[in-house]
Amino acid sequence: MKKTYTLFLLLLTVFAFGQDAEERIERVKALRIAYISDQLDLTPEEAQKFWPLFNQFDDKQTELHKQKRQLMIKLRPGNATTLSEKESAKLIEEDERIENQMQQNKRQLAKDLQGVIPNQKILMLRQIEIEFKQKLLKQIQKRREGRFRK
Repeated sequence: MKKTYTLFLLLLTVFAFGQDAEERIERVKALRIAYISDQLDLTPEEAQKFWPLFNQFDDKQTELHKQKRQLMIKLRPGNATTLSEKESAKLIEEDERIENQMQQNKRQLAKDLQGVIPNQKILMLRQIEIEFKQKLLKQIQKRREGRFRK
């Protein structure tokens, strides 16, 4: 618990200073790595095998999220109303393809991690990632609230 509290104090200070977007992204990634390592309590041997697999998964997910964001721009209400039925159908198929790839990537990670870390830790990983995102969003919201109150 003490490590988690320290981690989020560090997270708060990261967002307290004006940084360019790329630097903030790198710091959040570092905090995420620390949070996952702490919560999963990886042994050095597990960490050595876990992180290359997880980073490969994460890179693929990041690319798929970029594709999804680009697609969502096309689907904004102002843009979507100008699309033909054929174009709309094509975009729906593309959205489904991206979603399927994201799910397949998650399934592949779980398969790849079997034998690397215990199955209990594989299950915990999903929840840990959700918790990290929730805590990150809360910190961002607190920061924004503080900025608007001034």
